[in-house]
Amino acid sequence: MNRMPGRYSRRNAQRGAVSVMVALSLIVLLGFAALSIDIGYIAFSQRRLQAGTDAAAMAGAMDLWKSASSTAFADARAYAAGQGNNTLPNGVTVTSTTIQGLSLSASSVPLPASQAVSTYNGIQVTQQASVPLFFARLFGITSKTISATSKAGAGFGAVPYNVMIVLDTTRSMATTTDSNCKNSSGVPLTRLACAQAGALQLLSGLSLAGDNVGLMVFPPISPSASGYSFSCSSTEPSVVSTGQNGYSAVGASGSNATYQISPLGGGYLSGGQLSTSSGVVQALGGASSKCGGISAPGGLGTFYAQAITAANAALTTFSQSQSPAGKNAIVLLSDGIATADTSQLGNVYGKSGGSSYVYGSECQAAINAASTAKGSGTTVYAVAYLGGEGASAPSCSDGSDALTACGTMQSIATSQSDFFSDTCTNAGSTQSLNQIFSSIAYSLTKARLIPPNAT
Repeated sequence: MNRMPGRYSRRNAQRGAVSVMVALSLIVLLGFAALSIDIGYIAFSQRRLQAGTDAAAMAGAMDLWKSASSTAFADARAYAAGQGNNTLPNGVTVTSTTIQGLSLSASSVPLPASQAVSTYNGIQVTQQASVPLFFARLFGITSKTISATSKAGAGFGAVPYNVMIVLDTTRSMATTTDSNCKNSSGVPLTRLACAQAGALQLLSGLSLAGDNVGLMVFPPISPSASGYSFSCSSTEPSVVSTGQNGYSAVGASGSNATYQISPLGGGYLSGGQLSTSSGVVQALGGASSKCGGISAPGGLGTFYAQAITAANAALTTFSQSQSPAGKNAIVLLSDGIATADTSQLGNVYGKSGGSSYVYGSECQAAINAASTAKGSGTTVYAVAYLGGEGASAPSCSDGSDALTACGTMQSIATSQSDFFSDTCTNAGSTQSLNQIFSSIAYSLTKARLIPPNAT
């Protein structure tokens, strides 16, 4: 009997079953492959959405200290996912963007919300987007909703800044009281005393913004030795003597003239408080009631262009020794009045004719010096003390220069928001002396993303 036909039939049946199983397996595998494409596209879109939300929070946080909340929110929205360069993958659309200002505790953000212009020290951005699906449509699913939330704080550790304070110690600062600046008893202080108190406030705020601070004054001093650093226990340096011309308003006229009172460095804080052993703190009168700080000689004239140049040179040299190099800032505290005569300007700056001649245009010379500093990357803050005088008065210099003191100080500053005054109506930032130095200190901080659970 021939059994072969039955054997062939069973083999054919088995082969048919295997073919069906392979076909079904291929369908399942292709389905998983198709779904993996959708899943990958969702994950990619999620990363892009989160990146855009992070950028929005950072952009908004950087505005919180110096701008209104509306400005911060508008900038956050401009940098959000789906805006500008923060594009999303093809077909992905943002369905909602929510921006909220935050008043966070000191444990989350060290700078207080109450002192920010916006009244917030943090910002939260939440976005939702719809991701189109491709192969999941076979199962009736056409899209997937994704979301991302990001929080950023307005001020944290330092952008590595080196800060040179340049203090006007001339007669007009020392003998004129500022009606807008009073001590705890309500007695008006001199412009110099007010500037010193403000600089000490700046040092306290810089605990969050940088370790290297120096102090220069003008007119220049003639220290007994190079590398002078002010100390309450040592003899205060005299002003530069120029022999037959008497005293000088410029450092170039003295053989060992310097504007530097305390070199760039740290040590001005101890345990979060001003260190009374610091040279810069002592020079600003912050050591004790028996040490009033650096005094202001009178009758020497005012020429501050060279002081700005000297400050920028010291900052440049210092930053070049850092790795990475720090960012530099000058804080000029002055009434903006330049009144040096030809004898006080010495043989170079007071000389008639030549490219170095500046008598009669001393204020423009200061603007030019600041422009050079700004061109090198240094940020220049200008704080004008004019004690009740308007933006159109007084005139800046003795000569033919038509610039006003307020106008000169405004031009010296890097931007309108970096010019402060208790009086000048053209000041771009707060006119409150209690806020000026906090604003400067806070502007030297940077925004940072913070954990979602920060409160």
